[in-house]
Amino acid sequence: MHRTFTLILAAALSAPAAAGAKSIAQARAEVVDATMVYLNTPYLWGGMHPDTGMDCSAFAKLVYGRAGLELPRVSRDQFAASLRLPPAGVLPGDLVFFAMKNPGTARVDHVGIYVGKGFFVHASFTNGVHIDSVQNPYYYQRLVSVRKYRGF
Repeated sequence: MHRTFTLILAAALSAPAAAGAKSIAQARAEVVDATMVYLNTPYLWGGMHPDTGMDCSAFAKLVYGRAGLELPRVSRDQFAASLRLPPAGVLPGDLVFFAMKNPGTARVDHVGIYVGKGFFVHASFTNGVHIDSVQNPYYYQRLVSVRKYRGF
């Protein structure tokens, strides 16, 4: 029985991916690439369209959607729908959550997408969609968690 299971598992792992199926690495790359498409999009609270403006959670939802991945609409629900990561485990495409209104708490109200080398892309109230450093003291003091999409 154990040998049969091992053979079936080995065959499944070595089988080519189904047509149209993408790897986790491909999905992550698509998420990161899509963040760059929206750079300089204006911020609009509650906005969900790049032509008129977006808020942070709409930006994350749109970017993930372009990669064929579904996220909830608001940052606190995106936080709840994702999985916690240790800081050393963060990879490009992961979500970065902040408590902007209540620094030092776990009251998530802002989200960005980690793009690598200590940087994340997000829609901020003052600058629209742009790249920032996680090490920027303003953001670092408000950092709540780095999390990954459940499918990653």
